[in-house]
Amino acid sequence: MFGLNLKKGKYPIIIKPNLGQPVLLNLRDFKDSSGKIQKRVYFEALLIALPSQDIKDLFRYFHRNIFIQPILKKSGKFSDRRGKLIPIEISEINEVPESDFRDLPVLERDECIAWDIYNNLLEIENIFGKREVLFEAVFEIREIRKIERLFEDDSKDFILFDIVHDLPNRTENKVNFHSLAIYNKEWNDFRFIHASDFHIARRNDFISKFLKDKAKDEIRRRQAKGKDVSKVNTFILRRDFEFKEEFQEKKQNQLREARYNFNYSLRKLIEFVNECVETNQLDFILMTGDLIDYLQIARGNYQYKNNYEVFVSILLGINKGLDLPPYLSQEEYLNKEEILAPVFTLVGNHDYRHGHYSILVGKTKKVFGMTRKDVKGYYDQKFFNYLDALNSQDKYLRDYFRYINPNLNFHLQVGEHYNFIFLDTGQDSIADMHDLLKGGPSTKGLKDYQIDLLRAYIRLSHDENVIVVMHTPPVAPSLGRIKRWRLKRKFKLKRKFRWSDLYEHNLKNYVGSGRLEKLLNLKYQTIMYNWATFLKICVGSDKIIRRKVDLILCGHAHTLREFRLKEAKEKENINLGFYLFPIIINVPCEVYTNNYRAIFKSFRDPQELQIWDDVNKPFIFQTQAIGPVALHYKFAPPGFRCITIKEDEIMSVGIFSLHLVEKELNLEEVMD
Repeated sequence: MFGLNLKKGKYPIIIKPNLGQPVLLNLRDFKDSSGKIQKRVYFEALLIALPSQDIKDLFRYFHRNIFIQPILKKSGKFSDRRGKLIPIEISEINEVPESDFRDLPVLERDECIAWDIYNNLLEIENIFGKREVLFEAVFEIREIRKIERLFEDDSKDFILFDIVHDLPNRTENKVNFHSLAIYNKEWNDFRFIHASDFHIARRNDFISKFLKDKAKDEIRRRQAKGKDVSKVNTFILRRDFEFKEEFQEKKQNQLREARYNFNYSLRKLIEFVNECVETNQLDFILMTGDLIDYLQIARGNYQYKNNYEVFVSILLGINKGLDLPPYLSQEEYLNKEEILAPVFTLVGNHDYRHGHYSILVGKTKKVFGMTRKDVKGYYDQKFFNYLDALNSQDKYLRDYFRYINPNLNFHLQVGEHYNFIFLDTGQDSIADMHDLLKGGPSTKGLKDYQIDLLRAYIRLSHDENVIVVMHTPPVAPSLGRIKRWRLKRKFKLKRKFRWSDLYEHNLKNYVGSGRLEKLLNLKYQTIMYNWATFLKICVGSDKIIRRKVDLILCGHAHTLREFRLKEAKEKENINLGFYLFPIIINVPCEVYTNNYRAIFKSFRDPQELQIWDDVNKPFIFQTQAIGPVALHYKFAPPGFRCITIKEDEIMSVGIFSLHLVEKELNLEEVMD
């Protein structure tokens, strides 16, 4: 998977589509009214090549040695999950020159995507060796009957394919995993998952094994001394999880200290996804950043190059070094299933980070759902350097660009009516010291060219629906203990303050206005650059783009929040600084909060829902993490959103979370 050295050789490389930005191809788009294929079935790709190579050279490198390979099973031996290679043919190649899309007389989506690659990926030195010229290629699938037979043998709505380039004089093929999804469905109805903040790292499995070994050692000591082993805390040996709708309210206290293994949470998500795919209840997944916790491996492990490889291995259901120390062969540590849904990825601030952090410092252990007693005795075999843990640079994304997704910002059209705009919100920002010192860092946000890119993509969407996908939320509240106490007094509450007290209908009763920005600093743990401009674009008050977006999906704060935005006639000021050093800025829109997913669900008439949605959009849905739990007062166990579109209207934005499953302890089996 990571064995092929992409910096060497003269062969051109397909960089898009790839694992984190696949092509969605629908057979029905190529059929006539009788259901027969009447058009040429093709997809477009981006190649990167040496400056000395011309188009004739490129045709030669792809002549009769490029294939697609279907993924037909979720488990078993990796090669056995895949069907036979299906040859495809390259029919067209054109060079994509480096140019500013803003200077082009006619704007095209592909030009925006290529411009993003030239200004991000290709700014990193030697990422593909001496290859630095982009070409757009068209690949044709002529043996389409073979694919139709796959759909006849299987009742799924879609099948995932790898793109396999059989390189001349090489023992290993260049494979773009999961880079093509071929559907046979109508896109008026579809369902997708929004998941965020995975924080995958090799040491997550080591931490879990450390806790389990610790409990086993205590059992052995008591058995050796003839003492009662029932007094040993065996929760880590008994606990398991499953993703189910909403929250397991009766076990919230146990879930707070559930000793989470973030890698295992992703493995459980893959199980959930595959069950949905098999019953045609899911079409794709959005993964919005913090895919990994940090780049380097923090513990004594030499099977994996870095944590991007760990992340990809989990998605592909690949295991390495099971027969080597520390012998991670228990079920929790095995990548048993390959994900069968197409995945679209963004990076988050952690994906830019180089080194690991200590779980022993401060409250860090709590994001793992652990106590001080749990982590006693644990250490990372590699030296912990605090400065290296905060070191963030673009070059640490090398393997993300190579093997997952070549774009930081891109566009996806689903069917005829939905446009997804993916925006990178950047590295950690030290510009807002207030946020950094409070442990909720903001990120750098959107550069000027990204704002131009956002406007371009919205313009290309015409009057279709627009969903903006990003890592860091555009609004996030600062709501500490003192602020909650003050709000409790202001609202004259005789009970504990709740987040629901800020719902717009409750605020109207308390203070006469439902506007949230009048009470809270909403620029905490959010984007720094172009914050106000982005909000103006979303609410339709931008001078260039005068239309509202529909929905913004984000993560970063590991907290479940829902907001709606509205153009502000009367604007509110907030203080971003400390009391002695105030920094006053203007909030360019009105902000409200509520349980909007419940309101979506309450409508029975789709037309009434559409009217209500059009009046109240845009909505911001911030999703809790798959990985770490939030340190905020309002706890939500790891989870994701599942969004359902019917007849081109958002019908539901359901929440799924980890539910605790406690198994009976079989000492003989556990101690084996």
